[in-house]
This record gives sequence, structure tokens and C-alpha cells, in this order.
Amino acid sequence: MTNKTVPPAQGASPPVADRRGAVARILADETGMVDAFMAAIAREIPAYANLDARQLEEVRSIIVWTLRRVLELWSVDGALGPEDIRMFRGVGAVRARDARPLAAVLRAYRVAALAFFDRIGERFADAVSVRDLSALARVWLTVLDQSSEAIFDGYESTGRVLSEDRERSLRGLLTDLLLGRQSHAGTLRARLRELDAELPSSFDLMVVSPASPVAPASPAATGPDQAERAAALVTAALDARAAGEAAELELTSLHTVMDGVGVALVKAVDVTLLDRLVTGHDLTGALLTGVTAATAPRDHRIAVHGLRHASPLVWTERRVLDRGDLEVVALVTGHPDADPGQVAEAVLGPLARDADTRRTLDAAIYSDGAPAAAARLHVHPQTVRYRLRRLAAATGRDPRTPWNRFAFQTALLASNS
Repeated sequence: MTNKTVPPAQGASPPVADRRGAVARILADETGMVDAFMAAIAREIPAYANLDARQLEEVRSIIVWTLRRVLELWSVDGALGPEDIRMFRGVGAVRARDARPLAAVLRAYRVAALAFFDRIGERFADAVSVRDLSALARVWLTVLDQSSEAIFDGYESTGRVLSEDRERSLRGLLTDLLLGRQSHAGTLRARLRELDAELPSSFDLMVVSPASPVAPASPAATGPDQAERAAALVTAALDARAAGEAAELELTSLHTVMDGVGVALVKAVDVTLLDRLVTGHDLTGALLTGVTAATAPRDHRIAVHGLRHASPLVWTERRVLDRGDLEVVALVTGHPDADPGQVAEAVLGPLARDADTRRTLDAAIYSDGAPAAAARLHVHPQTVRYRLRRLAAATGRDPRTPWNRFAFQTALLASNS
């Protein structure tokens, strides 16, 4: 009997030996092919254009592995196994850790696939039949689909863990700042480097509590969930503005709950927006601007104290206490951080050093109206009114209201003590 070679049936796969020969020829061009992949990825995807040597070598090794695996599967009509899926999931996890954009990672595989088929068409058309090429495309597309899903899953899962861990770490940093545990500048810089973050040179510190403005509840009686919601609400609304003005790694906001109240650090607070927020959500708060890592512990202490101990007289005039209010409350209630030297500066601002303003304010406080104050000063009543308007414009305090009048009086007395 004569042996005859039976041709493959229509639609059947070609003999495996034929594909293995093609694989050997293609892999002989592996270096040039991978170079073409790398060039295409760098050209098409900006995130890959500025990788360092170590990162480029890592990308290259993954491309080489993927190329060889696709060709191996094609040669034996195989499919990705569990180990392959775990490998691609690991790639996604690593990319999440180095913060490479997921869209760019997935696109790199698509760009590499296009470069691969371009190279096949240019150099191996004689070694790969149309049927072989169709089978190869099916294998690569299947690998692309399964690897993309695995990479996405690894990236998202790791990203959630990293985000939760980083959020916890950042909240821990804020707590340590407010408690004075992070006082050494070198230690703070090292900790921020570990978190891939930077603090603004100065920031605004808010303390907020859900309470009635006339008779605020004790923060200790306010549940932590309420305090958390208050801090999160204020931070989210104010952070959008601050984020647009921040450097790349600069923290624009953090919030936590301490001493029963919500505490938020924001790069730059929009005071008008803050007033609307606390009014609309029935909150009370305290705002300190120009806070630094060094001043944060004291600022936090007087803010919490002010929120707890400000009298109803204060809350009838304002929803958010400023530094002047807090310094006055600390002084008159005997808080350990009270500092008479800071009261006048906090309440009067730059006018604390203006002798005419101080004399006019003193006369107005102890006189019944502008004419009487003018008589004491030997000036025209309009001069007194002008100086008081200037004082109100500069400080945001109308000396005719009870709390502001008291704050001004305390500031004058403290500066003379």
C-alpha cells in the first residue's frame, strides 16, 4: 500500500510542526520586534515616554514574555492557564503601586499587538499563511481580552487597598500633627516622602461640629459619625477649589475626628463658601488660617476649646469663629494656651500698631456714641466714625455689636497688660 499525505480538512488547524517552524523564524527576530514594540509604545503613550531605565527594562521583559507566550499558544492551539492569569493580575497590581495610569497600561498591550502584526506582515508573509495569520490573530485577541481583565482586576484590587492604606496613613499624619507628635522637621519630611505627599507651606485648619449656633451642643455629646460627616462635608466642598491651585504632590485636604469634633486641613478655605456650608447644614465651626506644622498643635487646641466654651453671645453673631474670637475665648476662660500678646494682633490685625485707631476704639468703647468719643479725643465726630469704619473694614468686626465690642475691649486690655 502506498502511503499518502492527507491534507487537513477544510477549516482544520495546520500541522503543529509547521507553526513551530514559523515561531522559530519569528523569534529569531525577537530583538528587532521588541524594539519596534517599545518604540511604538513610547511614541503612542505619553505615560511611557519618560520611564527610567529600570522601568523600561521591566516593560521590555513583560513584552518578551507575552510575545513568547502568544507564539507558544499559537503553535499548540493552546489557551492561557491559571498561572498566566495570575501573572497578568500581578502586572496590574504592580502598576497600581507605581501609579501608572490603568488606561495607559491596557493601551500598551493594544499598541504592541498592532506593532506585532505590522512586523509579521512586513517580514514573515511567506512563512505564515492566511489561515495561520487568522489563528494567530484569534490567539492574540483572546490573550489581550483575558490579560486586560486580569490586569484590570489586579490594578483595581490593589488600588483600593493602597487608597485605604494611604488614607489611613494620611489621617494618622494629621492626628500626629495636631497632637504635636510630628514636631521634628526632618522626620516629617521623611514621612511625607513615604506617603508620596507634600504639605503646603501653610494651610487652613477647621474644626466643625453639628450644633445649634445659639446653644451649641458639647462636642463630647456629638457622635463620631456626626463629626465625621461634618468634616467630610466641609472638606469635600472646599477641596475642589484648593486642588486646582496645588502642586502635583501637595496635599489639598485631610480630615479626621478628634476630641469629638471634625477636624479638617485645607490648603485654602473660601470663607464665603464655608459660611454658606455651615449655615445650610446647621454646623458651628472655627477657622484658623496661616497654620503650619509647628503651630498646628496649639491652633487645634484653642479651636476645640473655643468651639466648646464660646458663650451664646458669640453664636448669635457668627457661625464660624476666627482666630481673634478663639484667642479671646482662650484668654477669658483661662485656657493654658492663652497668650495676651496674641490677642490684640488676632483681633485688630495690622491696626494693633496704629495709635490713632487704638485711642479711637478705646474712646468709643467707653463713650455713648461718636460725639462723646470725639469730645474725649478732641476731634470731629466724623473723624471717629471714619476711623471706626476703617477698623470694621480691616478686621471684619463691627464694634457696635456686643461680641465684637467685647472682643475689642479684651484686645485693648490684653495689649496693655
